[in-house]
Amino acid sequence: MADTPPSPDRQTANDQSLADAARELEPTLTDTVGESLVGIAAYENGEYSVPYRDSATSAQYTTADITAILEHIQLEGIGIRAYEEYHEQSLRATVRVYEDVVTVVVPVTETAGLVVVLRSDAEHDPYDVIHTIQRVGSE
Repeated sequence: MADTPPSPDRQTANDQSLADAARELEPTLTDTVGESLVGIAAYENGEYSVPYRDSATSAQYTTADITAILEHIQLEGIGIRAYEEYHEQSLRATVRVYEDVVTVVVPVTETAGLVVVLRSDAEHDPYDVIHTIQRVGSE
């Protein structure tokens, strides 16, 4: 089930919007993680795009809930530069492991990025997922 609020218009290297990049992730991630894929989203400057939501798992979240989650993810991104300065290197992704889901956030800028949510009951190599997101986000 797709839910598409206003699309972020951040352009990737080939002038593709982040929302389009998020849409392109679905077939690739479906091939990689199968039915473990719960959702895909893009965020930028207070605008959000959710091109893929697994109907069974996402039924527990309203559109307002998902928007609130993405707002918090975006707000957390504002502090990325501090972490990068402490470690003297770029932050490539954050991974949060909850009881039922794993959330992978790949920032593109301080206020823009891509989000993938997976079921935590399957085995995934988070690096494979991160590299897939980065590859699509940089094309």
